[in-house]
Order: sequence, then C-alpha cells, then structure tokens
Amino acid sequence: MVANVEATAVARPAAPPDPLEPVLADYPPASTELLVRRSLLSRIDSKFVVPLTSLEEILDGLGDHYAVLRVERGPLAIYDSLYFDTSSLRCFHDHHHGRRIRHKIRIRHYPDRQLTFLEIKTKGTASKTIKQRRPMPYGQETLGPDELEFLRAHVGDIADDLHPELTISYRRLSLIGLASDERVTIDLGLSADGEAGPIVASTLGHLAVIEIKQWPFCVRTPIMRAVRGAGHRRMSMSKYVVALALMRPDLRCNRLRPVLRTLERI
Repeated sequence: MVANVEATAVARPAAPPDPLEPVLADYPPASTELLVRRSLLSRIDSKFVVPLTSLEEILDGLGDHYAVLRVERGPLAIYDSLYFDTSSLRCFHDHHHGRRIRHKIRIRHYPDRQLTFLEIKTKGTASKTIKQRRPMPYGQETLGPDELEFLRAHVGDIADDLHPELTISYRRLSLIGLASDERVTIDLGLSADGEAGPIVASTLGHLAVIEIKQWPFCVRTPIMRAVRGAGHRRMSMSKYVVALALMRPDLRCNRLRPVLRTLERI
C-alpha cells in the first residue's frame, strides 16, 4: 500500500514572544562540529510543558553552558510534521496505553533549510528513545517503495497500513550543550491542521514544550536545574497524541484525561 496525500499549506504559528531574543543574545552560535558531537539519536528524553511567560526566566543566564542553533530568520526555525498512523491508530493507542515499545512515524519538513526527512521515533526499554531517519525530496508527502522498505525494516508490517493522520506545526528553538551531552528543543506556537485545528491552537498555543535529550540521563545539568528550579516537573506528553485526542473527541482516551486537564491548568 502506498499512502498518498496532497501537500497542503499549513497555517504558520504565531510569532514568539519578543523577550526571547535579548535573552538569547548572550548564547554563542552552535558550530557544525558541536552539532555532530551532540547528534544523540539514542538518548533519554525529559519533557516539560511551561507557559510561554516562563521561558525568559528559564533561559536567562544559560549562555555559558549552551549554544543556540540559528537559521537565516533567527533562533527560531519552522517545523511542519505530517504524522502517519494505521487504520486502527496503532501508534496512538500504543502511546496511550504506555506500551514499552512504540513508534511515532512522520514526514518532517524543515522549511528554513529546504529539507525533508522520513523519521521514526521508537520508545524502547529503559525509557530509551531511538530516532532513525532518511532524507526525502523537499516537500514530498507520499510514501513510495523506498520509504516503505525503510519503514518495514524498522517498524515491521504496520508499514503497509500507514496513512497520513494530521500535520502539526510550530517554531523551534534548539540549544546545544557546550560541555554536557545534551540537546534542548523548545517548541512554541503549536497548531494543527483540520477543522478542529483551532482547538489545538487554543489549548497548546500559549505553552512551550521543552524537551531535554541526554545520554546518559542527568538531573544536575544547567537546563535541568533551571527548569526544575522554576517549579516545573517532567511530564509525559506527545504532541501527536494530544493533538489527535483534541481533534477527535470520539476517541476513547481516558488515560490521557489527566494530561489534558494539566495542560488546561498551565
């Protein structure tokens, strides 16, 4: 089976808050060498969800410890991710039920660099996340024979039942540890396509999703101390799973209700 979907224009997220740029002025730019050293395709992920208004406090003073990855437009890059799932929403339900081995499958566009990748994120044992990807022609949103062969090798038979489910867009700030083996991504202005897209934007648009990728895991790095010191705690939250639950009220996802209530309170 080959999944086909027409490329569609995605509404761009709102501009990030103005105070971020002055805070980031003290951060050095990330070099190519540093990026290679901090690829972290196998890692432990720690996720925090915070109000946008907390970012200045968290990022202030960390310029001696992290470099910022900049694109031509500045420190915030545009990301468009088209997520795939099976006809029974296997990926969604595996995450919802907390199965130890589960996958997220997406085509991710990087408009600032004119790049597209087919990406697989696999959550395995011991909370370890493994990311695998292969390049695609920029803008392609179909799974052809080569892409399906890649998927079969890594996710098995579900590759033949995949179809595009939804697109999530946001702006991303990426920080790279200068001394610590860390990458930090901060996603702002989350939105989703479809008729229920405004529901996703109203629920998540005022929040920032901070993901700290490490190997090995350490709670004593500067960013971990800054986030925890600001009163935030780790949270298990998948952008794809939450967005789909918000867009599809017919889905039974009782285990996700505490996460949705927490997001509403932040």
